[in-house]
Amino acid sequence: MTGTLSRRRVVPTIALLGLVIGSGCLTLSPTVTVETTESTVFERLSVTEPWASKSVATTVTLTSAATTTKGVTQLVVIAESGSTFDSTMVDSGQTSVTMYLPTNQNATIVAVNAVNGTVVERRTVATGGNKLF
Repeated sequence: MTGTLSRRRVVPTIALLGLVIGSGCLTLSPTVTVETTESTVFERLSVTEPWASKSVATTVTLTSAATTTKGVTQLVVIAESGSTFDSTMVDSGQTSVTMYLPTNQNATIVAVNAVNGTVVERRTVATGGNKLF
């Protein structure tokens, strides 16, 4: 079978191309930039996949005090347009969660105490990478 493409290679390649073309753009080596030096909630944010389409899969690592002492129960990502892009609940003691950030733009990640309705902390996040199309 040398010289011919196997069905195992062709089908996933076509599916990936359809996904990329249908979504409008592909970004390789996505990046997430956020200042967490003086944060009492956010320890770090890191990209979890080597490519992104409309959103960047991101691991949000919280400080040990975020969900206990600070009372964070929810994280919300607000896009530049002002609309909610992603949100997730966090449990007491939880220090890591996967969230999605809009690709190639700024967003705000907000830590909320949903019990009393207060914003505990907010941070501006920038995403980037090598945009192909």
